[in-house]
Amino acid sequence: MTFSESAVLQALPKQFFASLVKHVNARIAAGHDVINLGQGNPDQPTPDNIVRAAQQAVAKPGNHKYSLFRGLPSFKQAAAEFYEREYGVQLDPEKEIAVLGGSKIGLVELPLALMNPGETILLPDPGYPDYLSGVTLARVKLALMTLTADHDWLPDYAAIDPAVADAAKLLYLNYPNNPTTAVATPAFYDQTVAFAKAHHIGIVSDFAYGALGFDGQRPVSFLQSPGAKEVGIELYTLSKTYNMAGWRLAFAAGNADMIEAINLIQDHLFVSVFLRFRKQVSKHCLVIRHRCPN
Repeated sequence: MTFSESAVLQALPKQFFASLVKHVNARIAAGHDVINLGQGNPDQPTPDNIVRAAQQAVAKPGNHKYSLFRGLPSFKQAAAEFYEREYGVQLDPEKEIAVLGGSKIGLVELPLALMNPGETILLPDPGYPDYLSGVTLARVKLALMTLTADHDWLPDYAAIDPAVADAAKLLYLNYPNNPTTAVATPAFYDQTVAFAKAHHIGIVSDFAYGALGFDGQRPVSFLQSPGAKEVGIELYTLSKTYNMAGWRLAFAAGNADMIEAINLIQDHLFVSVFLRFRKQVSKHCLVIRHRCPN
């Protein structure tokens, strides 16, 4: 007896990173010295204090049971305090924070959680390849926003067909940007909030590189713009900030309705992750940041 994938799985785009890693590993196995520029994989170790805290958490039998579906309140509280301290943004940890097993999960599941088949999503071009997986799984229509150097690699909202904008349910942004390295300005995010309100679009800010700034520039958060929480959310990952790409720790913050949708779909997909461990991480990273890398 043979089995075939569903039509939805067959329609998925080729998994860019899985195929790339497979190719890289084959080259390494063949004896080649490979410099892998295909993933944003930190080349420094996770800070010692985080590793020690995780080791202590793993050793406690009480941490080996199922955790709370929607995450420990202590982690969400730490995330809220982190955003207030770093960006001046106040968040309700219970209603405006959702815990994620890595930001990719949130980016892929959001179209499933918030869109109906046939509705339109606006994505940046170029952009992170895994955005397309969520498009296919949710069976939604894709509309691209072309990013150009002439417009500082920011979407030109005036160039978007009003009919497309009115049809759009979600819009993804990613600044600091992968792959262009462009950064967004407060003025751009103010324009984004106005555009979202005018066309009733939910904004998803992929803030994966929020801790990385150069030449004295500090990336701004979408949620710092007035009214941002009314129209969208932001996804923040510990992967780049604390050299923890393999630990799969992230959270979504912002609009309470969008956060509830994330929590609801995750109630059915996951029993959270090792959140007792996350309690230790919140203590040593989000709360005591001066002990971690800048």
